[in-house]
Amino acid sequence: MLRWLSSIVVAVGLLAPALLSRPAAAEKALDLLDVPVSYSADFMVSSDKGTYHGTVWHAPGRERRDFGTQGGGQTVLLRRDTDSAYLMKPSGRWYVGLGFQAVGALAGGIDSLTVERQKLRDETLGGIRAARYKVTAAGPNGSRFDGDAWFTKEGILLRAEGTLEDGKGRSSEVATALSNLKVGKVEERMFELPAGWLGMDLRSVPPERIAQALAGIMAMQGSGRQ
Repeated sequence: MLRWLSSIVVAVGLLAPALLSRPAAAEKALDLLDVPVSYSADFMVSSDKGTYHGTVWHAPGRERRDFGTQGGGQTVLLRRDTDSAYLMKPSGRWYVGLGFQAVGALAGGIDSLTVERQKLRDETLGGIRAARYKVTAAGPNGSRFDGDAWFTKEGILLRAEGTLEDGKGRSSEVATALSNLKVGKVEERMFELPAGWLGMDLRSVPPERIAQALAGIMAMQGSGRQ
């Protein structure tokens, strides 16, 4: 279960490259999650923690990401419309509910991120026309991202790559990209919690205590269950 706790942090961390690359200066990163169109796509995220592949479904106010890790399949369900986020373990048929601020805390304070961009030119990636920007993002505790990002005409982050510094002198190359992008209606069931699963609601837990609370839940579940 400790392995799954680690994958929860990885799950939230998967959002960071996208948030670090969205094109709105001096806005909160969590406010930048919500592209005003619906779409689905396959996605890739690469960092010094490894490379992850999955599928994303997005609608205004809602987003779901399914992906694989060494500990098995994981799902992150973001419900901006209800100020909630759910970290889900399909193989165990259970999930943990968090508040949006807690998600930002788990991902290293991305909710206080500020972003600046400068358009370079229009390019075509995988047959999709996109605007390429030079992006600089400053996060809490001296963290920083410098790189390039490509956005579709709808504002969807199609690709981003650059260098992420953690504020302690350590840096790593990060990248994220979408493929098989389909812009259009997404079924509402993709954003609903599955019936019959065990749910744990931590939305009232202060962000600074979330990691401790999750560790306690893992201990109670026991090492024999996945």
